[in-house]
Amino acid sequence: MQRLRSLQRLGTVYGLMEEMHSLQARMAAAEVGEVETVIRSESSILQVAGMHEREAMRDDDVLGRYAMAAREEVAIRKSRQLSPILDRRREVRELAQVRYRDSRLWSERMKTLIDAELERREIAEERSTQAASDDRFLAQRRGRKIKRAGMESMNLS
Repeated sequence: MQRLRSLQRLGTVYGLMEEMHSLQARMAAAEVGEVETVIRSESSILQVAGMHEREAMRDDDVLGRYAMAAREEVAIRKSRQLSPILDRRREVRELAQVRYRDSRLWSERMKTLIDAELERREIAEERSTQAASDDRFLAQRRGRKIKRAGMESMNLS
């Protein structure tokens, strides 16, 4: 009984660790997604700025051309600054995913141990019940034999 309780407590701890690592993995994935979204946004801005810069050149709009060239430069710099951040966040995400997978495996192992212990206890209880039933049957049988032997001795007298 004590072993089962200990295993169940450990199973609860492993389950909580799995949940915590799952949450960390989801958060790390979301952080990667945020940076990827910003980089895509900057890429879109870069394309739009390039189109507007070409239009400004075509229309001889020097101020518009400089404004779009500056916007392109800002988008390029932001993307360059975000690239190492994205790489770090991807590394963190991968580590979090590995940690979660490991945690899940340990949690599954604990569930298997708990199930095995429950099954072992159930089998032991069934054996104990069967042994008690067999003992009662044998006791009744012995009692009947003694009773018959006593009656036979009375009949012989």
